[in-house]
Amino acid sequence: MAQGYKIPIEINWVSVSIVERFSSPLYPLDALELLRQLPIIGYIVPEQVLRGIPVSNQPIARKGDVELIINQDNKTIGLKGREIGRTIEYFKELRQFYFEHLDPSPGLLTQYVEFNGEGWAKSGNNPTATFSSFWANNENLVQLGKIIGMDVSNFGVQLVPPNQDPNSPEWFHIYLEPLVASASRRYHVLYIQRGSKVEQLLDRFSRVDDFVKDLIKKIEEKLV
Repeated sequence: MAQGYKIPIEINWVSVSIVERFSSPLYPLDALELLRQLPIIGYIVPEQVLRGIPVSNQPIARKGDVELIINQDNKTIGLKGREIGRTIEYFKELRQFYFEHLDPSPGLLTQYVEFNGEGWAKSGNNPTATFSSFWANNENLVQLGKIIGMDVSNFGVQLVPPNQDPNSPEWFHIYLEPLVASASRRYHVLYIQRGSKVEQLLDRFSRVDDFVKDLIKKIEEKLV
């Protein structure tokens, strides 16, 4: 029978990023002017950056623990942090700021906005035992095990859209597995999603914790 959930599922994100990619042929923002103006909304921009001098191993700009990510070759701009809510809040603020202060072309279009989060989760159950139970008696795995002459199981789950190329602008990849360094206590979590409907996706990104918790609960219902 399934185990109870007396211990709330805990999720800790090691890295969270939200990046917007533009569909214009050229980078549609004046990046240097943006950097000059960002202190208005609380960003710290290194003086070397403003002078065009590369600064190794340092963010191009920072607001608290959130870093600015700009890649003009890939036509992207975004933020990287460790807390989903704050990263989304600052991303919305940044987006509104450059639309209002840089006067980008009216034809500026978003190809996609992408969330990429990596971290770990803990439920009180053993992730290695959880996945062994979840995949137990799966006929496809039984047949694969016969080929190599031993019992096999999947070391987690990977969820992606069916029959879709991972290079598509509309994509998600959710990966749960035992965290190798603590396989009997923690799950490794990878959550990637991108699409073109910015506001809808930002709302969805704000609920990633709930999605991950619900997935873990559903998987652990298979524990016997």
